[in-house]
Amino acid sequence: MMIERFIRNYLPAAPTLRKQDAYFDTASVLRGAAEPAAWTDDVHQAMQFLSKRVEISKCIYESYQESGAKASASRLTAELQPLALALLFKDFRRLASDRNMACAVKRLNAILKLLDSLGAENIAVDPSLVSLINTEAEQFLTTFPRTDTPLPEMIATTQMAVDIGILPITVLFWEGPIARAYLATLKSMGLKPEKIIHLISKNDLVSRKPIGRFLPGNLKLAYAQSRQKNSIHFWSTTLRKTEKSLYHSIRKTVENKLCFSDRDVDEALALGDLNGYSPDVETLMIESLADVALYDRLRSLPQTQILFTGGGIVPKRLLEITALKFIHIHPGHLPEVRGADCVLWSHLMKGRTSATCFYMAPGIDDGDIILASYLPSLTPHLEVAGIDVRTLYRATYAFLDPWVRSFVLRRALVETAGFTHIAALPQNEDASVTYHFMHDRIKRAVFAQLFSEE
Repeated sequence: MMIERFIRNYLPAAPTLRKQDAYFDTASVLRGAAEPAAWTDDVHQAMQFLSKRVEISKCIYESYQESGAKASASRLTAELQPLALALLFKDFRRLASDRNMACAVKRLNAILKLLDSLGAENIAVDPSLVSLINTEAEQFLTTFPRTDTPLPEMIATTQMAVDIGILPITVLFWEGPIARAYLATLKSMGLKPEKIIHLISKNDLVSRKPIGRFLPGNLKLAYAQSRQKNSIHFWSTTLRKTEKSLYHSIRKTVENKLCFSDRDVDEALALGDLNGYSPDVETLMIESLADVALYDRLRSLPQTQILFTGGGIVPKRLLEITALKFIHIHPGHLPEVRGADCVLWSHLMKGRTSATCFYMAPGIDDGDIILASYLPSLTPHLEVAGIDVRTLYRATYAFLDPWVRSFVLRRALVETAGFTHIAALPQNEDASVTYHFMHDRIKRAVFAQLFSEE
């Protein structure tokens, strides 16, 4: 086989000495996998381990701890990186042949990221291997089987069964399209959260430098809030002007398929004063979600539920505050679609977008499920071949992802009478699949499906 020839050519002649103190010594693992004998389960697991590392970091290190953290700060030698590429490609072929599509596409995601990394580092790869990878990647993505996951019975009403008025939750508000869509959804249902804690970053979100160091307190707060709002909504504002057809196609889909009114979408885009959404709004300037000021403030709250709207990874110690339960909406059907870019992965792997309302726990999208649901078919009819992937990606996360989440938030509120009658269920770990940020080549294939004009 041609791939075996590439592997032989990239295998160094000199023997590789295993690092005895390393859980995963990459060089020795690669040499073992390159031997001509049939692969064992150990080799398959090693390829899976390595693939995950590449998906996350886009590169390969000399050694790793059992947790997956790098055990060495040094990258794998340039001599061995093409060997890793060839071996991952061999594993991709195996998985694709076995029709193990979830693992195959994840392996391809790692291969494409590693190929980009090798190019950026000017590490030579046989052009024939690059051509083979590109050809088979294109064929795989073009012929990727379309799955049409059955749609569960939808709740017809979008209103609360009981008019509870004040919703017994605290919204941890981090400015952005998601938080704005949530507040617009609550308002459309006649609900006001009992409290909003508005988190404002002390640092510029791009430069990470402190904001307004020499301004007095109130002016500093107002200036930081304005900078944060303008920064986070930059692409939303820009794309509405520069990509009007794209924006309106997504908006029309949100309104027609997810049953949000024109008024709801306008409400979210208006970026109105938070005092119009809750009788109790307070602001808190923080360095990050790990800021001790946030921990102390949340720890002082009476027993309540927290609707998380973003801002980073929630530290474990916040989740361990016994009086609080954090509610999060993940844009994927848990546990089958965990991780990053799940509005795209869900569409690729399940044939439709999905989202899950759940109680947060330490770990990636861990925690008991309040409501998991697939969504109606979303097909913003638009020819997108001439639109670059980055623009499509930004538009998806500015205008579609927030309403995918809000659709399930609305359903969860109705089914649980405003989060007052919840029967949360543990996740089935046997069904768990975790996805990582998607390579642009795979994104392009997903967008071609998502915006299909069929």
